[in-house]
Amino acid sequence: MYKIGLIGLGAVGRFYARNLLKAYKQILIFDKEKDRMKEFYELGASPCESPKAIAEGSDIVILSLPSPEAVEAVLIGSQGLLSSVKKDYIIADLSTIDPDTSTKMAKSAARKGVYYLDAPISGGQPAGGGTEGAKKGTVTFMVGGDRKAFDKCKPVLSKLGKKFFYLGASGMGSTVKLLSNLVNGIENLIVAEAFTLGAKAGVDPKILIKVFDETDADSYFLQQYLKPRFMKKDFEPGFTVDLQYKDHRLASELAKKLGVPLLFNELTVQIYQMLRAQGLGQKDYTAAVPFWAQLAKIDLYDIKRKNKS
Repeated sequence: MYKIGLIGLGAVGRFYARNLLKAYKQILIFDKEKDRMKEFYELGASPCESPKAIAEGSDIVILSLPSPEAVEAVLIGSQGLLSSVKKDYIIADLSTIDPDTSTKMAKSAARKGVYYLDAPISGGQPAGGGTEGAKKGTVTFMVGGDRKAFDKCKPVLSKLGKKFFYLGASGMGSTVKLLSNLVNGIENLIVAEAFTLGAKAGVDPKILIKVFDETDADSYFLQQYLKPRFMKKDFEPGFTVDLQYKDHRLASELAKKLGVPLLFNELTVQIYQMLRAQGLGQKDYTAAVPFWAQLAKIDLYDIKRKNKS
């Protein structure tokens, strides 16, 4: 039985903690915000004072962190994992970061005889993305790094998700995750435009959702992610505007490095920045839908139908 560590107890990581505790009864945990660890004490989690302490007491650690900078701090900081780690240790990084940072961390780990997997997650089943998927253990993993390390770690990750795509060398998991979020984030804004234009024309968005379910406009995002939030007027995360903005920004940086034009993504970065400027950074990214309607001065929940004679 492996000794398991978990670093990062935010909106998604806290559900990882619960699912790991159900499976293993006892895990080591760390979060720089100490108050986040308290709720897991009674469930059997052992709090640690630093990532270094996690490394000293575990065989596999799972990371759920918000940014490349946070990942670097946890791995190569003065009290980081790599400051006190044993050979063949496995770091499974479920954070969404850029492939350059993933590759850099993998090289730093390899110099210590340690394996680093970039294994970001996304949806894949009904209610399978964001916090819902993390809670139910239904997320999909996109994995880059050493294949043998992945095979060894997969039984642990199976407590958190259902589907796995091994994509090859370090950085490939992070690359594919950015591409997935690029498509998803742009689709969110397209739906916002369609709902707003439809509402201006007198079409209730709730009707559009039903119609789109039977047309080429249907999608997993529309039916499984947006629909329940829109119907309940509940735009609490979920997946925040701040994180969606970060992922599009990272995709933009990757595109610039590779010399690939991303016209739609550049516009998307600016739109999510608009939401952040309006104080919506910690709302679910689907808050772009009512925000877009607000720009057009229309209430999506109070549509006046146009009479047809």
